[in-house]
Amino acid sequence: MASFRLLPILAPALAWGLVSSADAASLPPHAPLRILVVGDAVNPNNLPPDQLTEPADIRAALADPQNGLNLDGGDSAVVLVDSQCVDQALDLLGDENLDAVVYFAHRSARACNNSDAQPALTAAFADFLAGGGGIVVFHHGIYEANGKGEVLQLLGGTASSIEWNTNVGQRVIGTAPGHFVVDNGVTYDETVAYDDAANGVSPGMYGSFVNLPDERYPQLSLLKAPGESRTILFASDYNGGKHVLGYDLQRQGWAGRVVFLQPGEYQPLILDIDGDPFQILANALVYASGALEDPGDTTSTTDGTTGGTDGTSSGTDGTSSGTDGTSSGTDATTGGSSDATTGGSSDATTGGTNGTGSTSSDGTAGTSEGSGGESSGPGSGGTDDPTAGSSASGSSGSATGDEADDASGCACSVEDPGPARSRPWASSASRR
Repeated sequence: MASFRLLPILAPALAWGLVSSADAASLPPHAPLRILVVGDAVNPNNLPPDQLTEPADIRAALADPQNGLNLDGGDSAVVLVDSQCVDQALDLLGDENLDAVVYFAHRSARACNNSDAQPALTAAFADFLAGGGGIVVFHHGIYEANGKGEVLQLLGGTASSIEWNTNVGQRVIGTAPGHFVVDNGVTYDETVAYDDAANGVSPGMYGSFVNLPDERYPQLSLLKAPGESRTILFASDYNGGKHVLGYDLQRQGWAGRVVFLQPGEYQPLILDIDGDPFQILANALVYASGALEDPGDTTSTTDGTTGGTDGTSSGTDGTSSGTDGTSSGTDATTGGSSDATTGGSSDATTGGTNGTGSTSSDGTAGTSEGSGGESSGPGSGGTDDPTAGSSASGSSGSATGDEADDASGCACSVEDPGPARSRPWASSASRR
């Protein structure tokens, strides 16, 4: 039987020689971090505020003094900027003392005067990566929207549909054993057989745990560039498919890297600093920023992971029962040509397709497709569009439209990043 975690459990230290605290991610010594969160709030599943992950929640969790991260200046080291008023973010991305970005923006960036700021933000991200900075693309940061085509090409992926599942959630399979983000301090409840030849994951037995509930991205595509090095870190196997949940990406001309993590909707699970999902987020920030003196075996190859771990047991399919609430229909973005430094460009198209409202049944698992396309409103400091679709509680999913803007908007911080400081531990290849 698969082990389901309604709330994450404490992740003990594994192979990194760490001392685990009772209320913290387990992390090795690392350089102090300054982190920028660029985000906005969407609520397609009509979750209450204490369940929905919002930008202010991410900032609070990352600034928590008990979370295990070594922050350069405490609370003020984590700055939150609304994606609809990114002027401060553009300034901070030019600061050589910024270490990592959490990109949690569903919507295309706007300046504080409401002009289009996405091209400037994409260019700033490209410069940041070239200079050795790390970007963690978190949850709906990878979701497509009008105007995000080029930034998604740069960051390496795009998603175009959601499924909110409260019955079986989503199994998280660590497909890169030995990689710091996957292994450090993370507890896997069982091993399962998995392979994904198309993305370089060799057949093997891999550690896994189940997030319950969770929001899935069934339609997620990798946007590739010539000469890139990408390792698939996490995957899932719901509905009998092969779904990427995370990757580690480097491209030509970058001294830094991108790490993508898909799970991120249900706040009590994702941002519990005692749990494995937060441990993975903390690992990603420390790793992507280059703050580790010795990241160990990252298993990074041009084709992804190269093998699994031996195991004798496998769990049940995380999608074997229940009703999945499926939303389809999105604004489409298309990938374009790739550039060694900027990660390429792409043309964003408007419109999109809508779900048909049809239902299907397959054995013990059913799906329901909702109608409605992408919703993205203008303005700064908030959102204008209503939530699309309906919600359901208990063991069934909710049939909704694609990710829609949440009226609560994004709470933004304006902390000064503080004075510059020297980094005697840093090398030009790994730290800015």
